[in-house]
Amino acid sequence: MTTPVPTPLPRSRPEDEGVPPAALDALLTRWAAAGVEAHGLAVLRRGRVVAEATWAPYRADSAQLVYSVSKTLTGCAAGLAVAEGVISLEDRLVDLFPEAADVAGPRAARLTLHHVLSMSTGHREDTLDWLMADGDFPRHFLSREPEKEPGSWFVYHNGATLMAALAVQRRTGERLLDHLRPRLLDPLGVEVSARPRSDGLDIGYSGMHLRTEGIARLGELLRLDGVWQGRRLLPEGWVARMTGFRVDTTAHPDPTDWHQGYGYQVWRSRHDGFRADGAWGQYALVHPAAELVVAVTSCSTDTQALLDAVWEELLAALADGPLPRDDAAHARLLERLGAAVDAAGGSAAAPDRPGPWTFAHEPDEDHPALRSLRVEATGSAHAPWRLVVDDGAELVLAAGDGAWADTDGPFSASAGWSAPGVLEARVAATATPHVLHLRGEDGSLTARWNGRPLGWAALRGLRAPGT
Repeated sequence: MTTPVPTPLPRSRPEDEGVPPAALDALLTRWAAAGVEAHGLAVLRRGRVVAEATWAPYRADSAQLVYSVSKTLTGCAAGLAVAEGVISLEDRLVDLFPEAADVAGPRAARLTLHHVLSMSTGHREDTLDWLMADGDFPRHFLSREPEKEPGSWFVYHNGATLMAALAVQRRTGERLLDHLRPRLLDPLGVEVSARPRSDGLDIGYSGMHLRTEGIARLGELLRLDGVWQGRRLLPEGWVARMTGFRVDTTAHPDPTDWHQGYGYQVWRSRHDGFRADGAWGQYALVHPAAELVVAVTSCSTDTQALLDAVWEELLAALADGPLPRDDAAHARLLERLGAAVDAAGGSAAAPDRPGPWTFAHEPDEDHPALRSLRVEATGSAHAPWRLVVDDGAELVLAAGDGAWADTDGPFSASAGWSAPGVLEARVAATATPHVLHLRGEDGSLTARWNGRPLGWAALRGLRAPGT
């Protein structure tokens, strides 16, 4: 089935919607200073896009792994299933999965769909066992008796989301994404893909891929209480349930913006906002009172700094009405929005001996499959280097020098000699937030991620579903 072409989001000058261009420029400056590697951005005020960017080598038409933003879509799917009467928030997990009820202790036997959606199961630790996630997980989950009473304690809990996703899929008889597409995703104009489990079901807690604009559309739908272009997509009252304060999160170890409470697969934020929140800086930030939605795809090791910059540089600067045009500030902003992620390159000459040049790597915890990098000169001005990266499988990549090589594939690369005999290379897995930084010297290869991928940390696994 062909996905309908979505109606484009309306665009507007920032000043016309009360957004100073200088505030957006200051936001990007703060992000750069905090080490936020921005990949995509869409800022909406009153439903109009006032700033948008996709920084090379990332592409606006390419979906990116959004990690736990997936959870918010799982929360939407649960709301649709509740409204259709196939499941209720009061349904006990032991009744939804009767084949596993015999292993449940007294507390586990009282857990309901509400508890897993709000991550208030009473467990002190996440129950997700990566080895069990594709097997008989309900039995594994129910055998883990909560340490505290259900409803009394929050822990960020991938296992709870997996149980919610499995429950919805069992009662609807459909894969999570198949249930969402005709009811929500298609009318919203959002394409989502994910690799299902071996049984064809979606895990719900992570793994979904969508574009930055798709995140923005999801955020705008939630800002508008589930109504899109005059059509109600989410049941009346469900957004308030999803985004309201369902459980206290002040014991959570992360900083201030993780202490504002949790809803149904949605975090509360400061300044009476809420957010869909994925690892390494994937966000739909929603502030209904300010009529503001900020969609971000990035790789950030200090996500509180990313959020602080939005609140302090952008949210605080919004005006109620239109502002005078500031052409100079707007021009500076457009220049920033048209830049690229830092690429590898160098001004040093290649070694005197003819290539190819090979650098060996000893696999380690962060790079368990990385064994070598081979570099060859191509003679091409556009992509002067060819990289052969052995990271569990050999990847052959064209690499620009000081710029990213254009490619339609799942990877883009850059490379160059930064000093005599020292090669620097970067490989961006453009369907994910992750870039692998490589440095070769004296035949040896060192490596680091901009943010270590969750799960198996190897390039070969960092592809979009279906590629």
